[in-house]
Amino acid sequence: LAAATVAAGAYGVVSVSGDAANAASPTSYGVRGIDTSHHNAHPIRWSTVKASGETFVFHKATQGTRYRDPKFAGDLAGALSAGLMAAPYHFYDSGTGAAQAAHFVRTVKAAGYDAKRPGQLPPVVDLEKTSGRCPAGVNSSQVAAFLTKAKEAFGASPIVYTSKDFTDTCLGGRTAALAGSPLWVPRYRSGSTEPASIGGRSWSIWQYTDRGSVSGINGNVDRNVYKGTLTQLRRLAHLAPTSGQPAPAPGSTTPATAKPWPVLKAGSNGTDVRTAQHLLNAAGHHLDADGAFGPATTSAVKAFQNRNRLNADGIIGANTWNKMIRVVRQGSSGEAVKAAQAQLAGYGHNIKVDGAFGPATTSAVKAFQNRNRLNADGIIGANTWNKLVAGATTHTPAPTTPAPSANGKLTQRQALAQLAAAGIKRPVGRTSLEGVRIRTIQGVIALKKASRCTIVITGGTESGHSTKGNYSHAKGYKLDLRTRDEGRCVTNWIKTTQRKGAPRGNDARWHGTLNGVSAEYVYEVPRSGGVHWDITFK
Repeated sequence: LAAATVAAGAYGVVSVSGDAANAASPTSYGVRGIDTSHHNAHPIRWSTVKASGETFVFHKATQGTRYRDPKFAGDLAGALSAGLMAAPYHFYDSGTGAAQAAHFVRTVKAAGYDAKRPGQLPPVVDLEKTSGRCPAGVNSSQVAAFLTKAKEAFGASPIVYTSKDFTDTCLGGRTAALAGSPLWVPRYRSGSTEPASIGGRSWSIWQYTDRGSVSGINGNVDRNVYKGTLTQLRRLAHLAPTSGQPAPAPGSTTPATAKPWPVLKAGSNGTDVRTAQHLLNAAGHHLDADGAFGPATTSAVKAFQNRNRLNADGIIGANTWNKMIRVVRQGSSGEAVKAAQAQLAGYGHNIKVDGAFGPATTSAVKAFQNRNRLNADGIIGANTWNKLVAGATTHTPAPTTPAPSANGKLTQRQALAQLAAAGIKRPVGRTSLEGVRIRTIQGVIALKKASRCTIVITGGTESGHSTKGNYSHAKGYKLDLRTRDEGRCVTNWIKTTQRKGAPRGNDARWHGTLNGVSAEYVYEVPRSGGVHWDITFK
């Protein structure tokens, strides 16, 4: 081996120049990892893989311009939840480099990968022959186009899996495009001979067998070793040197400023539960984020705790919160973003809980950070998460939002904030919620949780409704809900679960109780058209 050792940019990956002859055996390297795809037997027990001593994993995500590996999203979430460092890889095939990169970027971002979150390693492109043939149209400029587009998307130079044979025969020996990328090189022959150098550089990751055995996976597994130290690899994956917690990042906190996290368990309800459910979904679970801590949530929490070597008691305390949270910022998407948006909406910010971290969410985050004396960078890191969920004035409206009036009514802004936090969209048209009763909003939120239906409010306190009786729209007791399209779910639920009563005039009527709020459902069929549910909450 040549004596000179250099670091690959800021990535902490080492590369040794010169051809490597009979050197150390792969088993002598202490940082071990695997790579997987749908070809591996599933399900994979990721916590067992982690416990066996593996530290990193690369998952096949895409190939060419259309193929998506069906196991990718689940495997990525499972590996990260188990505490493995992970990244997706693209198998380079037919199509231009730019088109393949665009397909890869779209796919992995949809799965929650952005190369910036704790545990996420840089993306990977796999350059190899298929059945002894080079990919159609491949050349050094096309590979360069792929690498450039991927780097622009993720802010990190991709790792390149390739061999000297591929670069010599498929790229004509032109390897300048690979100069900024760490090399992942295969060599399966027996003995301790390392892979040959590529473009004067040696490997950073060595794939030394495709017939390995790893606890937690049935059948053969590709096995790899990393030439650098565990500290270098952890830094590359945005992790602190020796702990499983994220390294300090934008929006991070210190113990002196952190507040006690809320303790959630079976029977808990509210925005914090919904936030936890979204974060569990981001870790690969499939919960209905309804804000009710029931048996399904308890099971998901226990599974998450087991994978992360926590006490699997099904109770969400500080240790579980710290494992669940992840850094999100503008451009992020998915369940973790929904978790943050639900919290922000609960503080009175008028944003959609849609999982898309756009300009409106960024503005809300910065405003929240300013009010809480945080660095207003618009990035939700550990400190901002702590303030959102466990802040000293948790779930009180922003200072510009007045408290509910003494008569139990809400302003339009307060009502919209509570609905948004529960995942109910803004009412359609000119519907007003000014002066709606708190119990009415509580009732419709309870209806969403109980029915698990999409709720569309079409009538509130605006003029145009009958003012007869004590429990009118104008006095804040009633809401109209749409029956067409997604409203059919509500109709089904009412007619099959609630108690049918005497009609009101020509309109059918049902009764029930929602989380302590009495509800009367009338199926109104006006002569002028516009069938809807007229619901009174008392």
